[in-house]
Amino acid sequence: MDSDERAIAPEEAFSLLGNDTRIGIVRALWEADEPLSFSELHDRVGLRDSGQFNYHLNKLVGLFVRQKNGKYELPFAGHRVIGAILSGTYTHTGYPRRSNSIHGVSSVAGRWRPNTRRRWSRFAVPSCDERRSTFGFPPGAFEGRNVEDLPRTFERWLRNAFSVMADGICPNCSGRTVGSLVTDSEHLDDDQAARVEFVCERCGDYASGNVGTYLLQHPAVVAFHYDHGIDLGRDSAWELEWLGEDDARIVLDDPLLVEYTVELGGDELELTVDSGLNDAVEEM
Repeated sequence: MDSDERAIAPEEAFSLLGNDTRIGIVRALWEADEPLSFSELHDRVGLRDSGQFNYHLNKLVGLFVRQKNGKYELPFAGHRVIGAILSGTYTHTGYPRRSNSIHGVSSVAGRWRPNTRRRWSRFAVPSCDERRSTFGFPPGAFEGRNVEDLPRTFERWLRNAFSVMADGICPNCSGRTVGSLVTDSEHLDDDQAARVEFVCERCGDYASGNVGTYLLQHPAVVAFHYDHGIDLGRDSAWELEWLGEDDARIVLDDPLLVEYTVELGGDELELTVDSGLNDAVEEM
């Protein structure tokens, strides 16, 4: 840590935001196109007592507000506060259930339950009520979107979060994540041979998916789909038959080695994944 930085206790940091004037200051700086002077910021917040305004502003300076060249702006922490407010994660304790059939393939049910560790979204196939995925999804993602857009929005959210964890970064606390291929897990379905899991070493946040979901980001898999007219950066992966079949096969127990086949248009791509999530393309 640099000499001009200091650690602030969590209770001290969060207590700084427990005031509507301070939240108003952060909002005003976020809405501004450029840094604001004291008088400009005072006018936008609208608090008549300049002494009280100055008191609250000084409480924020250094962590949630930056003072530079006589003007005020938001640092990274301030922008994160705005992101948390807009996402609704900490301000929505419940959300109406919303569901709709999407092109006859999947339906979406988003439901927020108060006083739980996460707020979950669940996606299912109406013909068999098969659960496709369960993952934390902020309430703000519902705003401004039609229900028809939600499955795609949720899929992109989930795939991006899973990809970040696979890259060794926790999307919750930015800590280091460790991934592994497992054959014994409470999240393993009866018909699954193996599953991929990621755990954050700092906060314990957890993500689990089938082997196919993990392989979606493999360059060979991306190129294989592109050669068959499918852009995995644009098209929905939930429409892929091979992904729903979860074709993971254990070929070695010790050390653990799993083989996986991706099939498109009669062509096959064979891949292997070991216990340390080292993957390789076998043949095409």
